[in-house]
Amino acid sequence: MNTLLLYSLIGGVLSLVGGVLLLWKPTFTEKYMTALLGFGAGAFLAAAFMDILPEALQKLTEPQPIMIAVLSGFLGFFILERLLMRLFHMHNGPLVHSEHTESLPYLLILGDSFHNFLDGIVIGLATIAHPILGLPTALAVAAHELPQEMGDFSIMIRQGWSKKMVFGINILQSLLTIPGAYIGYYMGGVVEPYIPILLGVAAGIFIYIAATDILPELHHNSSHKYFFRVVIPTLLGVIFVSFFSSLERQ
Repeated sequence: MNTLLLYSLIGGVLSLVGGVLLLWKPTFTEKYMTALLGFGAGAFLAAAFMDILPEALQKLTEPQPIMIAVLSGFLGFFILERLLMRLFHMHNGPLVHSEHTESLPYLLILGDSFHNFLDGIVIGLATIAHPILGLPTALAVAAHELPQEMGDFSIMIRQGWSKKMVFGINILQSLLTIPGAYIGYYMGGVVEPYIPILLGVAAGIFIYIAATDILPELHHNSSHKYFFRVVIPTLLGVIFVSFFSSLERQ
């Protein structure tokens, strides 16, 4: 269980690195925002296709239920995001394009807290399915959260929040991956026969985040003339997570 706690901290707290850099090195993060978005998208796609889905497919002889679960996770998270956008008037992604109002930082905190909790559940499900899936999944979560946290930090700073307040609040909400991971872990233990389906749902969520949140933001924030600046970090995210997972399996 100490390993699960470590994975939870990696998935939550490690994602704050970008925000911390934004507080003290704003020019650095602005310069490499495109690369961070690409790496996050690649890492999430690799976690879904190279780690979670293969593990789920190995546990069932019939792939159709898992494919249905992937589609359910994808559509379910789409519906959830639309509900959050309706309730919180915010875009649940690395960057926010809605009008900046005084209440926006509080809405960001609510949305990200819920998102971090869901990330923890995914880490717990992956860990109980196979221990070696926990770390790559946690790294993929951190890679995805990295650019999103930087967007949140920048908005709160622009709203006049102090650096200590911004950092403290983001630390607290990042720690919500811990209860999420333990709930996912124990839920997986109780419904062990359904783990492949739950992993399929998690993979669908990962694909949704990469394909509909991060990659569109990557296109939006990068000029048409940039090719290698966009493609190479994305491929590095795929290679990093895939290679690390292959080493763990040896």
